[in-house]
Amino acid sequence: MSESPDPVRHVSPARWQEAQQWELEFWKGAQRKHGWKRIVWPLAAPALRALNWSRAWGDDWNRWWRDQFDGYSFLPAHLGDCVELGCGPYTNIRLVLEGRTADRVVCSDPLVRSYLGFQGRWLAHAHEVGLVEVDDHPIEETAFPPESFDLIVMINVLDHVHDADACMEKAISLVREGGSFVLGQDLSDAEDLKHHPYDVGHPIRLRREDLDPFLEPLTTLHRRDLPREAGRDPRLHYATLVYAGRKG
Repeated sequence: MSESPDPVRHVSPARWQEAQQWELEFWKGAQRKHGWKRIVWPLAAPALRALNWSRAWGDDWNRWWRDQFDGYSFLPAHLGDCVELGCGPYTNIRLVLEGRTADRVVCSDPLVRSYLGFQGRWLAHAHEVGLVEVDDHPIEETAFPPESFDLIVMINVLDHVHDADACMEKAISLVREGGSFVLGQDLSDAEDLKHHPYDVGHPIRLRREDLDPFLEPLTTLHRRDLPREAGRDPRLHYATLVYAGRKG
């Protein structure tokens, strides 16, 4: 009887680049409209964005994550300096900012320069009007010095990285004393890998016990451990970690 595979915490640079290329092509494809939408969408989209219709700005489960975090109600009205690591094309920080202010907002993602070309999306608009800065370093190679931010957001990211342990260390190091770390992560155990051993866009597979040691020094503000049936994709993930903690 063969042993079940262990979850994957780091991959080769070549495997990571393969996943990044898949991610970019996936989101490029998602921007294309077909059939009648190619004609109607350019006319209707500006009005729908003005009404803040969620799909008009685009969404990658961002509102689902917001619900799991209770609307980020544990965060203050003024966020100080904040960064979203692995922001993707639609970002979670746009929803974190609703009803709140910040001194500085950074959207960081290795593919962020490409995402700025997705016209009509919040990230492109926010950067154009000077609401956000962008950074295209991988988390493992962040150019920000330790304790640079009052808020770190890292949701639905670790599946896509090169080295999950290094990313957790870097992310928490960026939080200032008294600042907050917001982490959302789908989790995969050995059985998940046994039935779905390869996912081109998601090379990293983590368990709860891979992440908890990094969170122990933080004071928990919010935590939910969702079971398989409550997660986004029960086929692939035995659980989902929804966590926010304060440093110091």
